[in-house]
Amino acid sequence: MCLSSMAASCRRRGIFARSAGWARKSVVEPGAAVLLWSMRIQAIDPADVAAPMAEGLAGLQNAAREVDSPHLPAVTAEYVRLKLRHGWDDRPVTHLFVSVTDGGEVVGSATLDLPTWDNQHVAEIDLETHPARRGGDGVDDRLLDRVLETVRPTGRALLLSDAWADSYRERFWHRHGFSVASRDAQRRLVTAELDWPRLHELHHDSLIVSGAYDIVDLGMPAPDELVPGLLELHRAMNDSPLDELELEDEIWTEERLRGYERAMTFRGIRLHRLLARRRADGELGGHTVVAVEEERPWIAFQEDTAVVGGHRGRRLGLRLKIEMLEHLAKLEPQIELIDTWNAASNSHMLAVNDAIGYVVMGQAVEVQKRLPTGQAQSWPSSRSSASSTVPS
Repeated sequence: MCLSSMAASCRRRGIFARSAGWARKSVVEPGAAVLLWSMRIQAIDPADVAAPMAEGLAGLQNAAREVDSPHLPAVTAEYVRLKLRHGWDDRPVTHLFVSVTDGGEVVGSATLDLPTWDNQHVAEIDLETHPARRGGDGVDDRLLDRVLETVRPTGRALLLSDAWADSYRERFWHRHGFSVASRDAQRRLVTAELDWPRLHELHHDSLIVSGAYDIVDLGMPAPDELVPGLLELHRAMNDSPLDELELEDEIWTEERLRGYERAMTFRGIRLHRLLARRRADGELGGHTVVAVEEERPWIAFQEDTAVVGGHRGRRLGLRLKIEMLEHLAKLEPQIELIDTWNAASNSHMLAVNDAIGYVVMGQAVEVQKRLPTGQAQSWPSSRSSASSTVPS
């Protein structure tokens, strides 16, 4: 869904022959001659994805969405290219592998991202295959092998990925020894269905306990004098529940913040940021951020909403989100949908979103797997590890 890719050092044996990255499989149909198709896994520079490849990757993602998450809008080739190039902090993903048939069809992809700011024990994987090529063709297994092969010399100890709940991809990760570490849900707000009288009532109630704060519209880039306070707001997200995810706190620096702002600009994404600032001393107590794409301006995405520890208990999160809806109604009236993600265990934010009117569109899981420690000379290939972890 949203992460990367990896592969194992031992070579797979069986129905696939590995030669210069190619696999050839015979397909026998009743009464037909033996047909052959070939597949090659290409390593692509994520910072320089050519237009035809971006088209193929967008087509792959959209085909998968039609099966796994039909509520999601289609992505464009430009969206895919710019996300790979700039990511979330103006840094491309570390590795991109693409599975291509001899006819030039993109049938699978995997990204492998190695965090640099923090969590340097982690390797993040996002693996996707065309629904017509899942399972029997071995596209998934070969991509995972390539990812594991790449991750091994890095010393990363933990693999992370995600999947829609009860999907083919979740079953794939279970077969390869991954376990569910967190459960999430994607929620959606339909702007035409907003209950404004109810929202005004909630906003009035929040003002009773948050009246000492002003809500400030902050453009991009942020002025230098606000950077220290903004960094504290980003760090406040470290208080969000992790469930069983073996993650460390995120580290936020001015360089990372500026990279985030640049990445959104380069990707054609408008950021709307509202801050809660205490009137008495100017200290920042919370913020909320919503992103709007220039290519698909009818869709908005809720980024962070966070309140710093010492400012909690004043319903600032609720007030910020309602005032953001009012802000967007004036400046981005074309928005039809606002999507957000929440961990199932984040009861406070779930209560806020439920009150505003968000509805669940899909359930997802985050999965993880610890890698062998020490100087192991050989890892099992994805094919052999899969067969050893399938429940009996």
